Amino acid sequence: MLRRAGPSLRHFLLERKSSAGYRSYSSEAKMSRPVQAQRLEGTDKNIWVEFVKLAATYSTVNLGQGFPDFPPPDFLKEAFVRALSGENHMLHQYTRAFGHPPLVKILAQFFGKLLGRDLDPMTNVMVTVGAYQALFCCFQAFVEEGDEVIIIEPFFDCYEPMVKMAGGTPVFVPLRPKAPKDGKLMSSADWQLDPAELASKFSERTKAIVLNSPNNPLGKVFSRGELELIADLCVKHDVLCISDEVYEWLVYDGKEHIRIASLRGMWDRTVIIGSAGKTFSATGWKVGWTVGPNRLLQHLRTVHQNSVYHCATVAQEAVAQGFQRELEFYGKPDSYFVQLPKELQRKRDWLVQSLDAVGIKPIVPEGTYFLVADISKFKSDVPDVPDSDEPYDSRFAKWMVKNKGLAAIPLSAFYSGAHKNNYNHFIRFCFAKEEATLKAANEILQKWKQEKNTPPITTAAGGVAGERGRKMADGGATKRPKGVRVEERKVNWRRWKQERKAEKKKWKEMKLLKKLEKQRMRELAEKQAEKQEKQKEDKGRHYTLSVALPGSILNNAQSLELRTYLAGQIARACAIFCVDEIVVFDEHGEDVKTVEGDFEGIGRKGKACVQLARILQYLECPQYLRKSFFPKHEDLQFAGLLNPLDSPHHMRVDEESQYREGIVLDRPTKPGRGSFVNCGMKKEVQIDRQLNAGLRVTVRLEEPQKPESKVRKGTVVSSHHPRTVSGLYWGYSVRLASCLSAVFSECPFKEGYDLSIGTSERGSSVDQATLPSFRHALVVFGGLEGLEAGVDVDPNLEVTDPSVLFDFYLNTCPSQGSRTIRTEEALLISLSALRPHIDEAVKTPSDG
Repeated sequence: MLRRAGPSLRHFLLERKSSAGYRSYSSEAKMSRPVQAQRLEGTDKNIWVEFVKLAATYSTVNLGQGFPDFPPPDFLKEAFVRALSGENHMLHQYTRAFGHPPLVKILAQFFGKLLGRDLDPMTNVMVTVGAYQALFCCFQAFVEEGDEVIIIEPFFDCYEPMVKMAGGTPVFVPLRPKAPKDGKLMSSADWQLDPAELASKFSERTKAIVLNSPNNPLGKVFSRGELELIADLCVKHDVLCISDEVYEWLVYDGKEHIRIASLRGMWDRTVIIGSAGKTFSATGWKVGWTVGPNRLLQHLRTVHQNSVYHCATVAQEAVAQGFQRELEFYGKPDSYFVQLPKELQRKRDWLVQSLDAVGIKPIVPEGTYFLVADISKFKSDVPDVPDSDEPYDSRFAKWMVKNKGLAAIPLSAFYSGAHKNNYNHFIRFCFAKEEATLKAANEILQKWKQEKNTPPITTAAGGVAGERGRKMADGGATKRPKGVRVEERKVNWRRWKQERKAEKKKWKEMKLLKKLEKQRMRELAEKQAEKQEKQKEDKGRHYTLSVALPGSILNNAQSLELRTYLAGQIARACAIFCVDEIVVFDEHGEDVKTVEGDFEGIGRKGKACVQLARILQYLECPQYLRKSFFPKHEDLQFAGLLNPLDSPHHMRVDEESQYREGIVLDRPTKPGRGSFVNCGMKKEVQIDRQLNAGLRVTVRLEEPQKPESKVRKGTVVSSHHPRTVSGLYWGYSVRLASCLSAVFSECPFKEGYDLSIGTSERGSSVDQATLPSFRHALVVFGGLEGLEAGVDVDPNLEVTDPSVLFDFYLNTCPSQGSRTIRTEEALLISLSALRPHIDEAVKTPSDG
């Protein structure tokens, strides 16, 4: 049985005779002490709260707040759906507090590639609830009472209150505009820091500087020179850099976003902040991140774990898949990071043209979603109010959204209180919108311009009426005086329509001209690129020079030391005259094609071909690689005493070059991360391909290289790439041939040797020779018994006269003073005599 509820305590007290006293006590119980924390002083106002409400109430077209009104890419939405509806139910639960493991891993891999350093996903990356929380963590972690933080104006509006809430003091330094030349539209690049003014803001109290590049609201992309100025001051004064790079992929006109953390001395003092919202056009997901050294991020993790603690797992999973996809397509046309800036640049150009056509002068941005425009010519629509506390651009923006239905943000919102009136004739538009939104904005602007140009309409009372129900600057409408009848004079609407039609035609013509100009510039750029590529190729050497000689020439030497010395003379001669291939052929039927095997002494049975080839290979190999490719061998015991070839590919440890020879190291790497190569430098080189350990490779080093990187970055190229592209002599290859005919038949070039020269004292004088143009030339030398000996023992030749084998049969040293010339001497003499003839044969028209 349920008990009946009795009267409430409140009812009982009110019924008491002393109820009046209770009510008196209740009113006196209200708190009189202040509840607001002092750190919130002056931070209660927010531009977005006010203008978002205005846009929602009045706006037809919202170009104010910075978000796209088009969807994220399909691959990202699909990733989100998979994460949300897939079988992995753990994606609906908490994940790692400092970042979902798949996301921090791919971010470390992606930004490690961009920064040229190995990043630890667990210590060098932290995921936050958007870039906004990343900024909050930075200021709370680093700034305390008495610290100063330098902020570059104009700035994203949250920087100042966040610094103040942390107890710091904001110190402002402005970007100052410089008037463009030749009447061109101003660019965001025209807004620059004064180096002396910037330097004056640094002091012993300076804890950090906030850098926002590309900059919101201006769209300025800081140049390398400007970043180096900031970096030098940070290093000099031991100051942190909080680098807000949320618009890093949104740069236009071929501009380059340079990460300040990549500059000398800056990695250890920089926190990079990024945003998936801006990167993937999904601002509502609120996924951001910080990248930096562990010594800084460990303090951000402390703030994060004691405030937000955790970010949405599903959104992190989808963003991780998005980055994985972008890593695969990085730098390719299908990459969203390539496609999005191209699309936004078109939208930017559309809005620039729309604004300029009506007299609102845009400042052409180099990056971001935003465009700042000068409204000075429209001040007549909204008269200034002397001594007003509200900046003019703020009142103008409010009037515009109420009366024209077009929302924008006043530039003064991005300045400190003391400087709000310095640049109060600018407003900011967002062009990251659908084409329909931008067209609607253009229609509003065109109509506005037409209203300004339409003649005023005279009333019967002698007054003048502008647009129907012209509104005052404060947003109110004029009232018709009671009892006064307004008789409107007829407007020449036919003329007005003709003018409107002419304007539209002019607009279309301008659009077509701009399209044609873009096409012309694109074609010009393509032709220029082709020309540069051709010029680059023209620097290369596209022909090869091969030399063939018998290994039996070593048999003339009576000791291993002399054999080694003779081989060294041959190698030196070939390097001096840029020989690309040395063929050692057999005159005595040894039939060997490899240098592998044991030492068998000297003399005819000592395999002279093998020994000569081995020593030639040893000398061609850069010194730092010889231990890897040439184990101890009797044939090489005196090779270390020979004079070095000192060819271009024989680099010193600190010598800078575009190319290097190296050996692939036996070190495990992650899939897709390539291999590590020892190129004889202080740092190893990470190449773009996964190759087997122990392989010799030619590496083209990437530029620019970052001094603080643990490794260098490079690309594997073919061994002839330095010759054909850069015109560098890059050593020779060594080939063994079992007989003279095998020199020709086993040619490594698909088209064979198109110029062959035999050398003999029985040949015609080299002075009378005129060589034809060629791609691959071969010069053949005989041994003690001349080329005839090689012809006699070759089972594949049925000729007795060696001259029939060659295009030219030349005596390269006519009227010689000695009855005999040794082969190693003949090599040097012949190549010297042939050189001018070869140069003439390969001369291009541009050389003439």
